[in-house]
Amino acid sequence: MNDLVDRILTSYQLARALDSELVADSRQKITGYMESLAAAGQRDAKQLTVYGLAYLKELHEGRDPRFTGC
Repeated sequence: MNDLVDRILTSYQLARALDSELVADSRQKITGYMESLAAAGQRDAKQLTVYGLAYLKELHEGRDPRFTGC
């Protein structure tokens, strides 16, 4: 799980720089999110990476205004 979280954070940081405090906070949140997905039966590392990157994007950049949730 740690390798997956590292891969997600490293990939995200290629697109957007994060300071060390944000990285630590993001690591904690993404670890919890990955654990909940794994507990729900998600096992595909590539798909988990996609979910993790989307989670971080929404966490740091906000929701995409094109999708209102209607």
